[in-house]
Amino acid sequence: MDYRVILSKPSLRDLGRIARYIAQDNPSAAERVGLELVDLAESLNALPLRGAPLRSRLGVRRLVSEPYLVLYRVDEARRVVSVLRFWHANQNPAALWLE
Repeated sequence: MDYRVILSKPSLRDLGRIARYIAQDNPSAAERVGLELVDLAESLNALPLRGAPLRSRLGVRRLVSEPYLVLYRVDEARRVVSVLRFWHANQNPAALWLE
């Protein structure tokens, strides 16, 4: 049975920010990257535990689509994957806020 994938408000803001940044130089690439990140996040419905645990944040896992990270939590009891953030790997990890 598949898990339900939910994109948080901060993750949606991240997607918008990523797309706007890329679109400054290449609008078609911005759309492609945004869709690839959403597809990667939605693929967690079938294999939610495949991402590596994030050492600095208990219960948070990550998938990598260089240079971006998809940060998420899995609620096994509810069978829900909550996508917390889409984060550029070069951003300061100290600035990362997770709900």
